[in-house]
Amino acid sequence: MLVDAFVELLDLWVVAAALIGIVSGIIIGAIPGLGPTMAIALLIPVTFTMAPIPAIILLLGVYQGAIFGGSISAVLLNVPGTPSSAATAIDGFAMARRGEGGRALRFALYASVFGNVFSCLVLMALAEPLARFALDFGPAEMTMLMLFALLVIVLFGGGSRLDALIMVLIGACAGSVGLDPISGTPRFTFGSFAFENGFQLIPVLIGLFAMSEVLLQAFDREPLVRDTAMPPLQSSVVRFVELWRMRATLLVSSVVGTFVGILPGIGSTVPAFISYNLARARSPEADRFGQGAPEGVAAPEAANNAVTGGALVPTLALGIPGDAVTAVILGAFMLHGLAPGPFLFRDHGLEVYAIFEALLLSSIPTVILGLLFFRVAIHVTRIQPRHLLPAITILAVFGAYSVNNSLFDVWVMLGAGGLGFLFRKSNLPLPPLLIGLILGAPLEQSLRQALLTSGGGYGIFAGSPITVGLAVLIVLSLVISLTLTLRKMRT
Repeated sequence: MLVDAFVELLDLWVVAAALIGIVSGIIIGAIPGLGPTMAIALLIPVTFTMAPIPAIILLLGVYQGAIFGGSISAVLLNVPGTPSSAATAIDGFAMARRGEGGRALRFALYASVFGNVFSCLVLMALAEPLARFALDFGPAEMTMLMLFALLVIVLFGGGSRLDALIMVLIGACAGSVGLDPISGTPRFTFGSFAFENGFQLIPVLIGLFAMSEVLLQAFDREPLVRDTAMPPLQSSVVRFVELWRMRATLLVSSVVGTFVGILPGIGSTVPAFISYNLARARSPEADRFGQGAPEGVAAPEAANNAVTGGALVPTLALGIPGDAVTAVILGAFMLHGLAPGPFLFRDHGLEVYAIFEALLLSSIPTVILGLLFFRVAIHVTRIQPRHLLPAITILAVFGAYSVNNSLFDVWVMLGAGGLGFLFRKSNLPLPPLLIGLILGAPLEQSLRQALLTSGGGYGIFAGSPITVGLAVLIVLSLVISLTLTLRKMRT
C-alpha cells in the first residue's frame, strides 16, 4: 500500500499541485487579513476537474504554506498574517528590529517543518487505528461522540462559551433545512424546491470565509499594514547546533500542537500560546523572552504547524473536523468522493496514504521555497488585502455557482457572506457555526436512529462501554471547564 501510494506521487500533476499549493499558501499567509480558510474555500471549486489526489494535495499545501507564511508578516511587521502567528510576533519582531529578521524567519521555517513532520507521523500512526476502532460505532456511539465534540468546541474553543454555544446552535439549525433524514418530508423549505437539498456546504464556506472578508475589508478604512521602518534583511545562517540546543522545545511544542489539534474546534492559536508559555517557563533565561529569544519564535511555530496533522486525525478517521480549516478540507474530501469517516481507509486506502506521504514529503519543498521566498517577503507583506477584493469576489461568485450550476447557491453564498460579516463585526466566532452546520445533521440522524432502535428508550446510551466512556469524558469536560472558570473568578 505504501509503495503504491508513493508511485501515485510521482505523477507530474501531483508534484505541480504540491508546489503551487505551498507557494500560494506562503503568499496568502504572509498577507495580513487573509488566511488558509478563505483561500481553501475559494480554491475548492477550482479542483472540480482535478483527480482526488492532486486536488487534496493542492489544498493541504495551501494549508501548510499559509500557517508558516503567517510568521513572515508577524516577524517583519509585527502584524500576524494568521491568528496563530500572534505568539511568533512577540520575539520575532524584536529580533527583526535589531537586524536579525532573517534569523528569525529561518528559525520559524525550520520549526514549522519540524512540527509538520512530527504531526504527519502521528497522523499516519493514529488515523487508521482510530478509524478501525470507529467501525464498531453504532448510532448511539456516534451520537455521544458528536455531542462530546460539540461540547469541547463550546467549552475550550477560546472566547465566550455563550457565544460559541449560540453559533453552534445556529449552525445546527441551518443544517436542519431540507428533507428530513428519516422520513424524507420537507422542513423549513417555505414551499421552495431549491431548499429541499438544504444549504450546500461549499457555497456556505465561501460566503462565511471569503465574502465576509471582502465586506470587512470594504468597510474597514484602516489599513492592516503600515509602512514602518524596518532594517533590511541581512544574509544569515542558522546552524544545526542552534536547533539541536532547542530540540526539547521543538519536541514539546510539536506534541502540544499535535494533541491539542486533535481536539475538535480548538484551532492553532491556543497551542501556539501554550507552547510559548511552556518554553518560557522551561528556559533558564526566561527574561530573554519578549526581547528577541529564538526559542520564542521556534516554540509557537512548531506548535501551530503541528496542528495541521493533529486536526486531520479526527477529520479523516471520524468525520469530525478539528478546526475551521479542516472543516473546509472535509468539504473538499466529500466533493471528490472521499467521505471522511471509518470507511475512508477501507474504501480509499491508496488515496489516503498518498496524501499522507505527500504531507510528509512536502517538508522538502517547503524549506527550499521558504528560503527562496525570504528575499521578496517584505514586498509581499506590503500588499493590502483590499487590492485583491475584486478577484476574491469574482472567484467567490463563480465558485458558488459551479457547485451545482445554480444561482440559488450564489444567493446562499451571498447570504452566508452577509451573516458572516455581521457575526465577525459582533466578535462572534465563525468556526463553531461551521462545525455545528457540518455535525448538526449527522447528530440528529444518529440520535433518531438510536431512539428508533431502542423503541424510544434512552437506555441505549448506557448500553455499551464506548457510550459510557464518552459520557464520562463529557462529565469530565464539564467539571474541568467549571473548575477553570472558578479559578479565574478567584484570581
